[in-house]
Amino acid sequence: MWKFKMITSKSTTVYILSILILLILPNCSEKLQDGGLRIGWAMEDITPGDSAILYGQYYDRIAEYVQSPLNITACAIESVDKNRNKEQAIMLSADLVGIKKTMQDSLRKLIASEIPDFDVKKLFMNATHTHSAPDPDVTSAYGGFVLKKACKAAQAAWNNRKPAGISRGLGYAVVGHCRRVQYANGTTEMYGSTAREDFIGMEGASDPGVDMLFCWDLNKELTGIIMNVKCPSQITEAKYYVSADYWGEVRKQLRNKFSKNIYVLAQCGAAGDQSPRDLPRGYRAGEPNMWDIPGVVEIGKRLIQTINSVYPDAKNTIQTDPIFKHAVKEIDLPTRKVSKEEYEKSLKIVNEILSSEPKDINSPNTAWNRFLKEMKDNEKIMEYGPWDNKESDFGILKINQVLLKNYANQDKNPFYRTEIHVIRLGDVAFASNPFELYIDYGLSIMGRSKAKQTFTIQLSCDYNDYLPTARAISGGQYSALVSQVGPTGGQVLVDETVKLINDMWK
Repeated sequence: MWKFKMITSKSTTVYILSILILLILPNCSEKLQDGGLRIGWAMEDITPGDSAILYGQYYDRIAEYVQSPLNITACAIESVDKNRNKEQAIMLSADLVGIKKTMQDSLRKLIASEIPDFDVKKLFMNATHTHSAPDPDVTSAYGGFVLKKACKAAQAAWNNRKPAGISRGLGYAVVGHCRRVQYANGTTEMYGSTAREDFIGMEGASDPGVDMLFCWDLNKELTGIIMNVKCPSQITEAKYYVSADYWGEVRKQLRNKFSKNIYVLAQCGAAGDQSPRDLPRGYRAGEPNMWDIPGVVEIGKRLIQTINSVYPDAKNTIQTDPIFKHAVKEIDLPTRKVSKEEYEKSLKIVNEILSSEPKDINSPNTAWNRFLKEMKDNEKIMEYGPWDNKESDFGILKINQVLLKNYANQDKNPFYRTEIHVIRLGDVAFASNPFELYIDYGLSIMGRSKAKQTFTIQLSCDYNDYLPTARAISGGQYSALVSQVGPTGGQVLVDETVKLINDMWK
């Protein structure tokens, strides 16, 4: 039989206590201290029913099935400082082509009654710009459905607020590439051929940076990530199925790695001239098809690898009492002026095309029906898109009709009023805008910002098409000419945004 003798040596007792303290302290230090920051998450499914009409091309596409569900994700943030001053935000991201102001205004009215202690001006929405979802017009049945789901997500996120911490991370993943091809004669085409002898390069830059804000509970467990990628989710933009595009794949892979309770608030950075396609290389080097599911899986994989590379450092740099400021401002952006020379040139083009239009609108020889036939024929013989031709008579007609409309209205509408949000959260700044904003504007905001990381969030608070650069307008073509706001307004947007950001760092 074993017998144990009580050790009464003072030095031995001190030694044992020291060991116990060393074993216990690391476990005690794992729990974060409550610094007054509260974060809540929620997500709702906004996947449409069968046979949904997909939005984002000139022509309707009837969905044949659901490749990945569409979601609307809400992140609610609140802080209370030592003087009991509060700051608030509810950010919502939706797998949609865009969010019109009417949708956001309607949501605010609902939230005002559901969350009386929340300042509804501090709520804003953004879209991931998938082209594989229906039109979210708030007056339509689908738009009404999205509105109810958005309200439910915002309310749940607010009610789910818990003590939290944040940490920032910057990784790199090749996702977006400039999609505007430049030629020696000074013209530019979106998705133009790079095999032409006069191809001289791509018009603009690209940005592989992936900005991330990790959100944690006080047990250092990850609750969600705000991710900002400078590329629209448009791999599936011309397909006949519902899809959240590469964001659906990111969510799926992230939950496989962590848990089903991890949320992703997806943001599209300044990317009006970007797409997920490397046009000069084409597919000769063996890149997956960036017009279909293989590309979705590949981009999802690249972004998950980026999260993995940043995650360890992020977990070791958590803040629970970051500076939190949220500014909301309405600004007037000068609308783009169409010159009389441009007007007369466009009028001549429109009249020439319309003069040869058959009187019978159902004739196969109308510009519209010829455009549709060419697109359908291309779908049968071409493995990769784009299958529609924006240099067709119909494409040219549409661009010039927009210019004529802008010319007719420019004296009545000298400014476009828009709401922008700027948030400081620790060393990070978030800055919203309602455009498909060309990447040069985003780089300008980032370079001039005093924040260590700046997340530009396009397609927020409203949807106002492209905001092109002067270089793009000079090159012409669809994605540069169908804009209500041009480079002058773009510079005002940059200056106002930078001022709001940098004022928060004074």
